[in-house]
Amino acid sequence: MVAHRRLIIPLILFILSIPLLEPCEAKSLPDFAILTQIQGKIKAGTAKKMMEGTNGMLLRHRHRVKTDKDGKATIFFKDGSELRLFTDSELIVGAKKRHNSRWMRYRLVLLSGSFWGHFVREKNPIEISGGTLRLQLSNASIRYSSKKTGTDISVLKGTVRVFNKISFVKLHGGQRLYKIQKNDFMPQKVSIIPNQLKLSLEPSEPVFIGDKTIELNLNLQVVRYGSDRALERPGPVHLWANYYNLKMPDSIRLNTDGNAKAKIKVAPPNSEDRTFGGSVIFHAIMDQKGFDDVRDGIFEVKFRNL
Repeated sequence: MVAHRRLIIPLILFILSIPLLEPCEAKSLPDFAILTQIQGKIKAGTAKKMMEGTNGMLLRHRHRVKTDKDGKATIFFKDGSELRLFTDSELIVGAKKRHNSRWMRYRLVLLSGSFWGHFVREKNPIEISGGTLRLQLSNASIRYSSKKTGTDISVLKGTVRVFNKISFVKLHGGQRLYKIQKNDFMPQKVSIIPNQLKLSLEPSEPVFIGDKTIELNLNLQVVRYGSDRALERPGPVHLWANYYNLKMPDSIRLNTDGNAKAKIKVAPPNSEDRTFGGSVIFHAIMDQKGFDDVRDGIFEVKFRNL
């Protein structure tokens, strides 16, 4: 599934900024998130009134999102944070706002399943709970899973404060906790995230010639982090870029060798565009639960004009 962030995020933030006529309780905690990029079947709404989830559905305090065995969805928050909820998962979105304060603190509860999330809040860290753990984070990216065997948390970027019943630990980018129970002493359980989704492009130094479109070959491979040894890890990939004038496949799936190839067509920026600096960042994640041991794939390419 492909998303062009430069177009989607401003539109979503505009929608969430529109004031609505709602009851008193809703005025203090307005709509602060929106559903998008839905695949398969999902349900959303209050615990007593769940309905079929649709792209563009607004979410507010204590709303739930539940994905079916083939369902996935992205949740964009008003502050620019985003979350990708995987199959067979259920999440409660919530917020807390002090009286006469313009700041909200988001609170998420993972009832079951798994998600990937990137959170950008600074002054008010997001609070996440689920399984045996409670998290506090801002400016961080994570994968988080709640299972019968324990709770997994992988920090892909930034720093996350993690609490269970008896201990506390700070996890930094590249670190994880695996199958954690409520009475585990977590400082002894910290390990590195062992694998990575690696991206490469050909040509590696593309050149725009006039207004002609360039065709790039994207290669994706799951590797052992540090050695780049290829691993056999098939699965779906969620891919996006921070540039508007390109076309990518709607879906990408790694084969049994943990590899996939995709063609990307990139056109030069619009003639009136004064913001394009020449670089495009491609970002890919494993779009399925069970991949908390795989770091994101990120690749930045610089375009030149002939």
